[in-house]
Amino acid sequence: MRCWYKQASPQYRFVKILFVHQNFPAQFKHLAPALAAMDGNTVVALSMREPAPRQWRGVRIVPYQVARQTSRTVHPWVADFETKVSRPKRG
Repeated sequence: MRCWYKQASPQYRFVKILFVHQNFPAQFKHLAPALAAMDGNTVVALSMREPAPRQWRGVRIVPYQVARQTSRTVHPWVADFETKVSRPKRG
């Protein structure tokens, strides 16, 4: 596999990657381990999956929990938005 980072200058060859997905690995099940397998890359994922493994195919997994539920007084049109912006709370 030919990668752009092999031609990059040394300070740009190593990348830190963060995946945030409530049900990780989900659609990243191939991409995340491939990135983690590249020398020097650090790949971390935040996941709500319980119990979340601490390590998966080279990816460090950090669990998080929902901080609170959607407010009862919020307008239905913005309920999903409120949930998304208030969701992360480190577990």
